[in-house]
Amino acid sequence: MTTSRTLRIAATAATVFVLAACGSGTDDAPATATDPAPDLRSAPAELTWRQINGVSVPTSRIDGPRTGTSVNRSGYTQTPQGAVLAAINGQTALAVADDRTWPEVVNTVTAPGPGRDEFAAARAGVTVSGSVPAGAAPTFAGFEITDYQADPLTAAVSVAQTIGDNNQLYSYPVALQWISEDWRIVLPTAEENIDAVELGSLDGYTTLEQNS
Repeated sequence: MTTSRTLRIAATAATVFVLAACGSGTDDAPATATDPAPDLRSAPAELTWRQINGVSVPTSRIDGPRTGTSVNRSGYTQTPQGAVLAAINGQTALAVADDRTWPEVVNTVTAPGPGRDEFAAARAGVTVSGSVPAGAAPTFAGFEITDYQADPLTAAVSVAQTIGDNNQLYSYPVALQWISEDWRIVLPTAEENIDAVELGSLDGYTTLEQNS
């Protein structure tokens, strides 16, 4: 199974959680402090890159991942930037984890649910080993956070990438939820039919610089 195919299978729906709030008050009601709006545009701090089985992924000393080794890593900040790194690193880990390590990776980077169950059943039927060839490896170019909600803490990230030497940009949506003090990918079911789409440019996306 190729990296791009596995990433497509694992790509998640950009689920939008709508929060409704209503109330009433009078002019003499005490003012309440509001939390500052989350920063949805900045790239992760102190961005560096590391190789996972032939795929270069962004990491940050500040935003994560901070724990684990090799393919199976976790530990992201409770911020939009942490969600971005969890989306990219988690999707890559799901695609390249070998037959011995993938069950642990699935349990680490994904949220429980029917999408995880379907992915595990499909993954058990294929064999993945070795490194991704350079001509098939994705290059992560940027991201757009399309949704970010506080209660429950969820995020939806559109990840832009090219594949191998192909300069065509593609994006795929990744939904995440904050569970057990970390970001977890919410995998879609086959019925949701999530797939990558072509992009004409990175307009509206925050770029991920490949400078280290």
